[in-house]
Amino acid sequence: MKLIIILLACLMIQGCNEGDRKFIPNGSDVKEALQELKSQKKFIEDMALFYPGTPDDQTRIAAENIISSALVKLIESPSDKLTEKEFWLILKIAAKQLAKMDSEEMERGLSYIEEIMDIYKIESSDGRLNKWHYGFDPSSH
Repeated sequence: MKLIIILLACLMIQGCNEGDRKFIPNGSDVKEALQELKSQKKFIEDMALFYPGTPDDQTRIAAENIISSALVKLIESPSDKLTEKEFWLILKIAAKQLAKMDSEEMERGLSYIEEIMDIYKIESSDGRLNKWHYGFDPSSH
C-alpha cells in the first residue's frame, strides 16, 4: 500500500518515468568493487586501450578527480535507494566535466564509466555514452 501511495504521489507531483522508480542494487559487493576502482591510479598509459596517458600530471589528477567524485557519490548512496535516474545523473555529470578535456581523456573517462556499468552489471547505456561523447547517438541515425 505504501509503495502505491508513493508511486501515485510521484506521478501526480512530477510525472515520474520508470527510471525514477527503478532501483539499482548497490550493496556491499558493488561498493567494494567501486572502492577498488577508486583506489586505482587512473588516466595512465594503457596501450591495450591505445591510451597514451595524460600529457601531464596536473591533467591526470584533474581527470582522475572527476571519476573519483562519481565513484564517491555512488559509494555513499544508500544501498537500497539508488534509482536508475540518480545513477545516470551521477555519470552524466562526470561525462560533462570530462567533455571539457582533450578527446583522449574523454574517451578514457568513458571507458571508466563502462567499468562502473560493468560493476553494476548494466549492459547498455541506451546511447547515453555516445550522446555524451558526440552530442548524439550515432546508432539512432
